[in-house]
Amino acid sequence: MASILIFADLHLGRPDAPGMEWVLNVLEVTTADACICLGDIIDRKADAATYVPQAQKVMARACELFSDVHFISGNHDVHHELSLSSPVTVHSADVHSFHCAGATVVTAAVAADPDPRTLTFPTRQSTEPHLGLLHSSVTGEFSKGICLPTTLEQLQACGFDAWILGHVHTPQVLQDNPFVGWVGMGEAVLYDVPTASLTRL
Repeated sequence: MASILIFADLHLGRPDAPGMEWVLNVLEVTTADACICLGDIIDRKADAATYVPQAQKVMARACELFSDVHFISGNHDVHHELSLSSPVTVHSADVHSFHCAGATVVTAAVAADPDPRTLTFPTRQSTEPHLGLLHSSVTGEFSKGICLPTTLEQLQACGFDAWILGHVHTPQVLQDNPFVGWVGMGEAVLYDVPTASLTRL
């Protein structure tokens, strides 16, 4: 079955963050067709000389283990020059779609910190599985900072099979079916594309 490993909010360089060894272990023990980092791989206050190389190492290892690897920046990432090289696909801040593990994925990277843009997302155009990925505070009830604000109703209106979110550090679920919620810090999810089911790792 086609599946996607998704992690977010690693915050390398933050004292209470899970750290590089945690994410490398997750990468090693998870079988999936693709891997996506959904933002904030490095903390805004992190020493770039130490933690940018760690972020690069994490993504390079992902490329060795998975056939398709993507990076969607969060608000902390924009404070650093990460320079992730091919074959990592680094996504733009414009709303766009790409194909991954048999799904149409719709996303937009964070462009600034804070990023108060209110984006408009397309509605589903085919029967192919559709997944939305966004590093977002949504309406802000679980977040201290504004980041690509939206509403549950706007996400629901797209008609996607799921919306998986970064930015909030505790796993939160806004809706079960179809799933809309945050991965969380020190968490990862395995998204099964054919069944639109999500397993927390």
